Amino acid sequence: MDEARARRAGMAPLPIHPAVRLLAAPDSAAADEALSALLGAADHRRASLRRRPEARRRTRIGRGLVRLLAADLLGIAAEEVVTGASPAGAPYARAPGHPESRPPSPGASAAEAVAVSVTHTRGLVAAAASAEASRIGVDVERLDRRTRPEAIARRHFLPPEVRALLALPEPARPAAFLRAWTLKEAWGKAAGVAVPGALSRIAFDLATPRPSSEAAAREHHALRPGAPSILRQRSPWRFWTTTHSSFTLAVAACLPPAVPVGALGNLARTTR
Repeated sequence: MDEARARRAGMAPLPIHPAVRLLAAPDSAAADEALSALLGAADHRRASLRRRPEARRRTRIGRGLVRLLAADLLGIAAEEVVTGASPAGAPYARAPGHPESRPPSPGASAAEAVAVSVTHTRGLVAAAASAEASRIGVDVERLDRRTRPEAIARRHFLPPEVRALLALPEPARPAAFLRAWTLKEAWGKAAGVAVPGALSRIAFDLATPRPSSEAAAREHHALRPGAPSILRQRSPWRFWTTTHSSFTLAVAACLPPAVPVGALGNLARTTR
């Protein structure tokens, strides 16, 4: 990755998992200037459709981050990256010679296409990419976001999460709530489930231990709705959260069975 461009943009690579790349940049004019030079005409047209100047800026930054991540994984220049979406709407990036109609498959070669996702909020833009995942989603929220965690959880979360949230000391609830919220949003983006459906169709273990260091990501486990404990079985879905500055970020990725999972495994089971 271009180190000089990274410094100008204030970008930060965030460690998640060997199969997942996560890159964040401030929502700033400097990042916009540094990354806009990578974009093609289609990227600029897409950004121009946004009505608000800050939305146009965040779109340009996000697409620039996607290009940088995909370029590293595909082994090509960022300016050569072509973006697209599968018939189901899952975004991906590919090399120019890769068939436009073929989205990435689980465990696809890094020479073909990579799954990508972008998120932003006031102050930060982030992108995730993986050459191993067939689908990936990322979401971000400000840690200082004013929320009513108990009321929102009762309305949108599943019973195991509500019980776990209420069992936490009150000062710990807002951060736990935001972790669950961003995990649900990230999974919804990856799985193609729109809000508010993503909020009520998957539950997460809110008692996940802290990571070993501040720089490490937490891995989270999905619960079978209504069950009191983590299911001891394997699933292709993996989930992580991490913090960066005053933000919490979540990533959901659908990885092939060959990618190692923890002893407990994960389950992203939806309900109807």
